Amino acid sequence: MLMKRKIINIISLFIAFSLGFTISKLTNWGYFTINKDISIIDALSLFLTIGLAIYITKILEKEVQESRIEKDLFISKICEIENSLKLIEDLIESKDASFSKLNNKIHLCRILKKSFFDSIKETFNENKNKRFLELESKVSININNLKRLLTETPIEKKDLPAVSLKKGIVNYSDNRVLEINVEINSIKDIFFKVKVNINII
Repeated sequence: MLMKRKIINIISLFIAFSLGFTISKLTNWGYFTINKDISIIDALSLFLTIGLAIYITKILEKEVQESRIEKDLFISKICEIENSLKLIEDLIESKDASFSKLNNKIHLCRILKKSFFDSIKETFNENKNKRFLELESKVSININNLKRLLTETPIEKKDLPAVSLKKGIVNYSDNRVLEINVEINSIKDIFFKVKVNINII
């Protein structure tokens, strides 16, 4: 990405210099004398060079733009997962969380995660995919842990259970809420790394 921008800048400078030189040579601008006679071959060669430089610049700009659009689309998919995680956090904070809603949200996170990494694998070559394989494995483990924390009710009966369910409403102990928040933040951290890897490709 940075290399392409440097190439575009270099070509743009070359075009500007070539145009300036051509105009000054034809009009005799400047503080020094230049022979006004230009051979047809030199003129054709100069304009052909300028034309090719403009053409190449446009191609590179188009490639950079298409690459940026593709990356933004991937990042928007990550935002969908992050929004689902935020909804889970909001439900837990409300102290009036529907068990079915929480179960649906974590299920949605798993579906979106799979869809995202499948798209990554289809788009990038094997070498680039290696960057994402480890991150995919980590985020899968974290999402499974989050599902367990959200939906697993303890077998042992305690006065203050980590998870209690009454009339479809789930309540969590303070310790369990802390565990859930830690797991959600871990998932967000992994997806931040994924975003960084997408942007440097």
